[in-house]
Formats: sequence, structure tokens, C-alpha cells
Amino acid sequence: MNKSKKLSNILSSLLMAIIALAVGFLCGFTIMDYTYKLSAGEFMSILVMLSGLLLLALAYVLQVIIHEAGHLVFGLISGYEFVSFRIGSFLLGKDPQGKLKLKRYYLAGTAGQCLMGPPDFEEDGYLPVGLYNMGGVLLNAISAMFFFWAYYLSGKTVILPMLFLSLGILGLSQALINALPLELGGIPTDGRNALSLGKDEKALRAFWIQLKINQYSSQGMRYKDMPEDWFSLSGGESSSGPLNAALAVFRANRLMDMQLLDQAKQLISALLEEKAVPGLYQSLLRVDSFYLQALKGQVTPPDKAMGKFMKAMKNYPSVLRSSFAQALAAGDRDKAGELKQRLEALRETYPFPGELESELELVELAEKALASTVSRA
Repeated sequence: MNKSKKLSNILSSLLMAIIALAVGFLCGFTIMDYTYKLSAGEFMSILVMLSGLLLLALAYVLQVIIHEAGHLVFGLISGYEFVSFRIGSFLLGKDPQGKLKLKRYYLAGTAGQCLMGPPDFEEDGYLPVGLYNMGGVLLNAISAMFFFWAYYLSGKTVILPMLFLSLGILGLSQALINALPLELGGIPTDGRNALSLGKDEKALRAFWIQLKINQYSSQGMRYKDMPEDWFSLSGGESSSGPLNAALAVFRANRLMDMQLLDQAKQLISALLEEKAVPGLYQSLLRVDSFYLQALKGQVTPPDKAMGKFMKAMKNYPSVLRSSFAQALAAGDRDKAGELKQRLEALRETYPFPGELESELELVELAEKALASTVSRA
């Protein structure tokens, strides 16, 4: 890692620590004030404090919803099409027939996500990205001002002022954090994406393609059936910003879907050396590398960080597929059988049916490749 990149990471971490301390102090003060006003005895103080923490948690969830609603509202205004809306692991999205269905999907490092299909490029290559990309930040900030005003007008009651003040503090902090050009939990913030889109024409194309890939995936289409030119690499993508690097990762995903595993392995190895690839994608690429190693009978125990990631993403299809292959390579048929059942059980809840079909085919490939290992065990 070069010195400028290292310095940037240090400054980002320091800034996040300052924001976290400020938010923690304000929320702590709010809860203590709330507890003092309502408590009547030691036992009641504990109950009141717990209720204050619940109100704080509620305020956080509501601001996550507001943030994603910002992307939705400003995306619709900009001509985008609704694909899915997720809070935590609960996702409301369209199935391949266009009907709204409640599904389950979790992505480590994210509290929610609103995916939308982009409009077509105009003749001059213009794509409306500003309002859609920063819509969550705008609505968090606007709502924070409203809730501070509501707190000021809330009078002598106690519960509503506590809730309004928490919503204001958390709304303002979420707006600030998402507006800063950082990478949090391995995922670029809205501000980081906006900065990339503003200075790189390739990033604008990569952004459009990623949204189209997500839109088509929700309709059941597999990577291998999508237009080839979406995944073509002209050189330098993997080292020229997070949006461009993500496009190279999708190329690796497509090679895995096509079962061109030697090419996939070569590209994955190259991407794992690139610092521009966001941390989440790096971790998912390592998951794929574990699978490719397992096909050759090699079991590589994940390090502490990867072990933590795979545990957090234990129901993610590629994690289940790679863990299955590793179990087979280690001769653990019982564990492999359990992992395969869990993967097959996702048919009813996973929002990207084409992706799941691809993963099940890779499971079958692993079974064939490791048949001799299983028989010896």
C-alpha cells in the first residue's frame, strides 16, 4: 500500500472515530437525561434505561429506512425503475414475473439497500446519477432537521422528545457518514461513489452496468446470459476506482457461471492483488478462491478475518457452495450434505434465482470433481 493510500486510510479511520465518539456522547447524554426524568427508584431506572435503548434502536432502524427511501424517491424522480428495497435481511422485490415478493437477503456491512434499474444513456452519454446516488444523504439530512424541530416543539412529555432527538442525531450522523468519500465495512459510501462518478467516464459506465446486472439478476437471468460487452475489460478497470474495480469482479463472477474456471482463477488472483477492489468484493473473491482450491483437493482454512466474514455471510450462496466444496475435499460428507441442503433451501427465499441456479451447478461440479475423495472417506 502506497503512502498516500495509507495516510488516507488513517485519516478516514480517525474521522470516523471522532464522529462515532460524538454520536455516542450525544446518544448517551440523551438516554441519561431520559432516565433521570422518568426514573423512580433503582429498579425503575434500569427499566427506563432499557426503554431508552429500545427507542434509540428504533430511531436507528427508522433512519435506515429513511435513507433507503431517499434513494427510492430521488431515483424515481430521476427516471429509475424500482427493483428491490431491503432493510436488514428482509427484502421486498420483484420476482421474474414482476410481482412483489418478500425475500431474504443479507450483505455484510450493510443495514439496507435500495436497488433500481437505470434509465438508458442519452445520446451525449449523460446519466442522471446525482439525486439517486445522494438521495439517502439528502433525506437523512432533511429528516434530521424536521426531527430537531419536532423535539423543540414536543413540550413537557418525555418519550416523544427522546425519540425525536435520537432521530435527529442519528439522521444527521448517517447523512454525514454517507456523504464522506470513505469505504466502510468494505463497501464504498454514497459520497465515495459520487466522487468516482464525477471524475471518471468509465466509472459512469460501470455504475450503469452494475445496476443493469442487478436488475436482470432479480429477473432470473444468469451472468453468462447477459450481454458480453457488459463484462469486457479494456484494461486498468481493477485499479481505477471502486466502481470500475467492481466491474472486473463481475467479470470473474461471469467466468465462474460459465465454468471457465482456469480463466476465473487467473482473474481472481489478479484482483486480489488490487487495492482498488472494495473489501466486500475482496472477501467474496477469496470465497471463490477457496472453492477453486477445493476442486483440486486443497483445503485452505480461512484466517481470522475471513472466518468472521464467512460466519456473517453463512447463508450466502457462494459461501455455502465454497464451504460445501471444502467439506467434500476434507472428506466430511455429513457437513457437505448439510451445506447442500441449506443451499437448496434458498430456492424459496433468495431474490436472485439465476445466481442460485449457477451456484447449484457449481456444487454438482464439485461433487463430480471430488467423487474419488468422497469414496475414499
